[in-house]
Amino acid sequence: MTYKIVRSNRKTVCLSVTAENDITVRCPLNMREEKIDEFVESKKDWLLKILAENSKKLDANKEITAYEKIYICGNKLPLIISNKNEIADDGVYVTSLKRIKPLFISTYSGVLIYIAEKTAQKYGFRVESFNIKAYKRRWGCCDKKGNITFNYFLFMLPPSLQRYVIIHELCHTVHFDHSQEFWKLVACFEPSCKQLRKQLKSFDFLINLY
Repeated sequence: MTYKIVRSNRKTVCLSVTAENDITVRCPLNMREEKIDEFVESKKDWLLKILAENSKKLDANKEITAYEKIYICGNKLPLIISNKNEIADDGVYVTSLKRIKPLFISTYSGVLIYIAEKTAQKYGFRVESFNIKAYKRRWGCCDKKGNITFNYFLFMLPPSLQRYVIIHELCHTVHFDHSQEFWKLVACFEPSCKQLRKQLKSFDFLINLY
């Protein structure tokens, strides 16, 4: 089992696995390699479980990772390199992979922001602004001023997960953390938040594709 070691001034050691099964160990500067090996070995059962789960997700999405298909609202459509940039019923046409981001943003931003605004109004959340951009590690972000930004990859998710992310970020306008109070608030507006949060993780691999 291979893994990357990142040393820093931290006092503890931790282990992380990406959606693509890249393993990283973060540890103190003076931690010996044999101690790192022992730590990884102690987490072997957990690691094997995560690696197997990730491999299953990746196998189920081979057409997506091979850029043969692309998700739109949770449905797979053919991804076609052509002389136009268009989302049609029979597929997504782009002149290059770099055109996916602007195409999705221009096509779906208005719809997503409209839904987010209506959801905020319905539940009484005060939001300064809604925006769309590309993130590599998150589906959305809310700053302390109440500006909410969604990842354009959100357009690829099923509507139920889009709504969950919207609710999640709206709740951050009240609780700027992931405390118990925050999760209780999320559950008030989305009782299935635990299941949806788990489903959302199955789409984490998308963020590193385009």
